[in-house]
Amino acid sequence: MPPIRCTALLLASALALPLAAQEAPAAPDAAGPKPCRELFTTAAAVTDTGVLQLNAGAQEARDKEGGQARRFPSQLALGAASWFDLRVAWSGPTTLKDPGGNSQSGGGDPLFGGQVQALRQDQAGLDLGAAYWHKLPRASVEKGIGTGKADDTLLLTASRTEGPWEFDGNAGANWLGRPDRDGRARQGVLSLAVTWLAAPGWNASLDTVALGGSAMGARTLTSILAVSRDLTPDLTVDLGVEGGWTAQGERWAVDAGLVWKVGRFWGK
Repeated sequence: MPPIRCTALLLASALALPLAAQEAPAAPDAAGPKPCRELFTTAAAVTDTGVLQLNAGAQEARDKEGGQARRFPSQLALGAASWFDLRVAWSGPTTLKDPGGNSQSGGGDPLFGGQVQALRQDQAGLDLGAAYWHKLPRASVEKGIGTGKADDTLLLTASRTEGPWEFDGNAGANWLGRPDRDGRARQGVLSLAVTWLAAPGWNASLDTVALGGSAMGARTLTSILAVSRDLTPDLTVDLGVEGGWTAQGERWAVDAGLVWKVGRFWGK
């Protein structure tokens, strides 16, 4: 889908927020701002106890050298306790096309990890916690989809809600396996997402991530603007447009997806 068309669709959705909010009742859990699907930044809150939640998306991207990428990432999160959840993810079926038009397709890398919430806003003024991910190197190196090396990510997470606004920040690092040698390259990560409850059931988020330079690549800075809509108390859809601020970032990307609370298996 061309970027101009997608941007127009996103803007039209934003302009339609007040009218749509009058036509559809607000979801019972939409009293406060709710960040979009984890586009870059991870909120400090964990999945509700006993709830299985699916995040699924589709992304079409083009880099600044003319290459293209199409991905279908997904994630399952299970609330193991009020302060901890388990997560399994997959970067999904991936198609890469170089500037010359040659394409390669294959499956992405699986990931697993979890998140803890150590403190809540009513206790410390902030929701505070940590998130961890481990990537299993299963994607094809020959096709350029994977590196063939395992990666790890550790993030400190912080969130605060003020009226119709929520602020989510992450700080941490990636430890990236070097494709051409032993050892790993450490890469700093810093991100901030600001979410606005525009109307009952409607949220708009601006999510920005900065990745530090490493032996694996130069520094990058990327932002994504997204709008989400609660269709039911258990189903939310979103649409976003992404752009890179640095020479190494993507020229543009369009991202659409959903968050679905599949069901509660124990707890209230």
